Amino acid sequence: MMTAAEKEFEAIIRAKLDERFQDEFVFDSIWVQTELDLDGVCYLHAYIVFDGDQKKLDPAWTAALPRLLWPHAQELDCPGLPLQSFVEKSEWPDLKAAVQNAA
Repeated sequence: MMTAAEKEFEAIIRAKLDERFQDEFVFDSIWVQTELDLDGVCYLHAYIVFDGDQKKLDPAWTAALPRLLWPHAQELDCPGLPLQSFVEKSEWPDLKAAVQNAA
């Protein structure tokens, strides 16, 4: 279950994705998890589940996404640079189980 801050971050990510990709992709779910880096700094890790041609994800834009989201993460009391993992819909069930077991 996501916290209120994680749900808010999920909504921010969804808005950015919808603005950039419009109808090119279906983003089924965005699962946000608060994590700590090696220095104990909080950051938000978002697993973005998509259905569509991965080649159209625009690597330049997706690589810049953490910097676009960073101010929002800081406002949510997670000062670390956020991390996003784009996951194909077919791979999500196994990855989600692995991530939940690791937590």
